[in-house]
Amino acid sequence: MKKLFIPLFVLVFLAACGGRVPSPQTAHKIVTKHFQKYGKKYKESDFGKFSLDKVEIVGVQEMQKNLAGAEAYTYLGGGPVYWVRVTLQKKTFGWKSVAWETLGRQ
Repeated sequence: MKKLFIPLFVLVFLAACGGRVPSPQTAHKIVTKHFQKYGKKYKESDFGKFSLDKVEIVGVQEMQKNLAGAEAYTYLGGGPVYWVRVTLQKKTFGWKSVAWETLGRQ
């Protein structure tokens, strides 16, 4: 029984400590999905006029527990490139975007 307890304890401890910040792949999926939905909702914006070509994640930082900020470049097909910061919040079923701001436009 003791041989089973120690590895189980270590596994639970590692799982509890991980996941404070989303991975860049998770942030990429969330940002891409957010701006595709944004473009469908707001047709007059640049995200509605031009299709989202690709998203490049620059970095993901923890702001506080269950809240992270992801900086990304969003490339629009035939349009401008936006440098954005998206605020992500950890909810029950994963990370969700709650806010975003434009840091620059090229």
